[in-house]
Amino acid sequence: MVGIILIACATLLLLGYAIRQTVKLQGYQGKMLVTCPETGKPAAVKVATWRAILAGLVGQHHVRLCACSRWPEREGCDQDCLCQIEANPEAHKAWTIAAKWFEGKKCVYCGAGISSVKPLEHRPALLNVERETRQWDQIPTEELPEALWASQPVCWSCHVAETFKREFPDRVTYRPWKRSGPIGEYAAQAENQQAPPNAK
Repeated sequence: MVGIILIACATLLLLGYAIRQTVKLQGYQGKMLVTCPETGKPAAVKVATWRAILAGLVGQHHVRLCACSRWPEREGCDQDCLCQIEANPEAHKAWTIAAKWFEGKKCVYCGAGISSVKPLEHRPALLNVERETRQWDQIPTEELPEALWASQPVCWSCHVAETFKREFPDRVTYRPWKRSGPIGEYAAQAENQQAPPNAK
């Protein structure tokens, strides 16, 4: 009887430890952005989360990468960038970086505030110097910092509209008199601006 109780207690302890390790290492999931120690430039990486969890079950600390934008050329590196992730996993997630950049910004086309960046919601986009819009998560993660620096925010609705106009220009009717913004976006008319002849 005592033996059964001891086994049950050990099982519960092991299960509790496994759950704790799993919850802790969930923060390492997804695409992450680090500064490569070798080049000093951004690199996109992914942590082998489940391998780390299994190692944790036997009392080992084994956090390693399973993907990197510099692989396969540099696959045999020392993975010294892991210390950046372990210090603050959340700060290195692509989602966190994008959400922080879009926070408080307004769409360059319609002026509406950009909604919070969440996994299950429509992704806002970026307007690049070529005046093309792309959802932020369709940009390679290692290129995200430069893209954010050189782009302007676009809400999902305007991104869809601009993409349709770019891909199907023959199906779109343009009204240039309404597009008076500095980059050709819709802008409110001034109060003293003369209305179009057909306006009532």
